[in-house]
Amino acid sequence: MGLDLKESRGRLLALIVGGVIVAAAVAVGAILIAAGGSSSGTASSSVDTSFTAPASFESVDAVYEKESYNCSPTDSECVRKYLVGVTDDYGPKAALGAMERLQRDHRVDMSVNDHDMAHSVGRETAKDYGSNFKAFDLCPITFNYGCDHGFFEYVLARTDTPKEAATTICESLNGANHFLTAGFSCYHGVGHGIMMAEAYNVQNSLKACNTMPKDTAKDGCWQGVFMENVNAGMRGRALPGVFKRSDPLAPCDKVGNRYKHECYINHSGWLMTVAHNNISKGTRYCLKAKGRFVSSCMQSIGLMVTNPVWQATLAPDLAGQPPAHIAARLCNRFPAAGQEDCVVAGVDNIANFDQLNVTRERAFCVVVPTAQKEACYTRIGLDIRARTQDEPLIRRSCAGVGSKQRFCLAGAGLA
Repeated sequence: MGLDLKESRGRLLALIVGGVIVAAAVAVGAILIAAGGSSSGTASSSVDTSFTAPASFESVDAVYEKESYNCSPTDSECVRKYLVGVTDDYGPKAALGAMERLQRDHRVDMSVNDHDMAHSVGRETAKDYGSNFKAFDLCPITFNYGCDHGFFEYVLARTDTPKEAATTICESLNGANHFLTAGFSCYHGVGHGIMMAEAYNVQNSLKACNTMPKDTAKDGCWQGVFMENVNAGMRGRALPGVFKRSDPLAPCDKVGNRYKHECYINHSGWLMTVAHNNISKGTRYCLKAKGRFVSSCMQSIGLMVTNPVWQATLAPDLAGQPPAHIAARLCNRFPAAGQEDCVVAGVDNIANFDQLNVTRERAFCVVVPTAQKEACYTRIGLDIRARTQDEPLIRRSCAGVGSKQRFCLAGAGLA
């Protein structure tokens, strides 16, 4: 398996989706940037691309207590008005955090379409805080990316093409200190929005992605399309014939080779649906993929093993063990040909949550089999390099793995 940086971005940003959204890696909203919100040269004159920061807030609970809520649990329009108001005051994280609390307290009935509510939050975010990446980055991924969708919807309605909408959002970056994956992740979010705009037609969505301005943008967009497609498949909302239980690898085994990696790296949610959350069975499906895409498919499932929510679903028999031990034992359930893929994807998943903090990655690498240890520590270094070019910072982060830091530095290209 090659440690190619371009392909690693695909793994770095893959998400795994269950009954609720469970992020197994970086998503839009999870990348910290130091970029401003300058205007893009492609932006329509009707779109304001300047960035305005929302008001700060102490906690979602504090917002919940402060913002007056007087809606009937089933009154969707009243709930929408409340959420838009909270977005105006504090931004989308506060609004959607309050929505989660309202659901938990049974003050909003589950019959209220929370994804649609999040669309309204996304549209308000673009209107209030600017049609730019930094504002887009405020959107949480909760409620099935509804905020991202609504944001893109707002910009798309004010521009002439999906390409113009995408570049208006994603190219409004300046400064050299944002993470290397920031642009990729923005176009990833756009891919989700394009699928919504194209009514879940995969081929039309991929064609729209292919109008994006550079290869990284296309790749990120493809990934968002396939991730959104799997989300729909798991909810039973994909277009007819796209997913087939008789062919668990569909549609990934049918799309063009240029798309296959991004399709397979997001395919695990469907594979676990077909395999009834049996990793041994699901990974055997991956063995039927062609050539290097066996690895992409295996890594898709590997992203799940270090996710605590998926651990409870995939390994109820291991409940109560330390998360690193559960992950290592789940990798042992892969066929021998896929165990290293499981380990490196498990590292990718942790890195996407913990960024440059290697504590949990080190704990995982300590307990993986000896045959995979070098690949595990090397992957930590590659993931650090994908997030920063600051060599002293890379060295400090690699020092966190202790005596194995030479492998980490090799992965980062500093050995």
